[in-house]
Amino acid sequence: MRPWFVGVVIGAIVLAVSSCGSKLPEASAAAADRFYHAIAVHDAAAACGLLAPQTRHEVEQSAQASCSAAILDQDIPAAGSVVELRKYGTEAYARMHGDTAFLAEFGDGWKIVAAACTSQDQLPYDCKVKG
Repeated sequence: MRPWFVGVVIGAIVLAVSSCGSKLPEASAAAADRFYHAIAVHDAAAACGLLAPQTRHEVEQSAQASCSAAILDQDIPAAGSVVELRKYGTEAYARMHGDTAFLAEFGDGWKIVAAACTSQDQLPYDCKVKG
């Protein structure tokens, strides 16, 4: 077997394995990044626009106010860029430095289903904002 052929095969295997390990689907990671950026710059309308419909409704019901009036009071921590994102069909889990969020894909894109989530060891995450 020729050395260049072995190199091409090994390169193809490394590329295939590394792409299988990618856990950063671009659209869902971008939605999480936009949501936390909106929170950081106090753009309540943009943050609410990135919430899933049921989550937005829940924020409004619990605060007895519009989403835009309530979202910045939800104790959503500052979060850096997405460091881990796992996609399960039309749902995703995003972990950032500072917070964890859950997303779902809707007809108009990825939306935040739950945010300000903390791990509970073996129990489900506890999320301050959820729908």
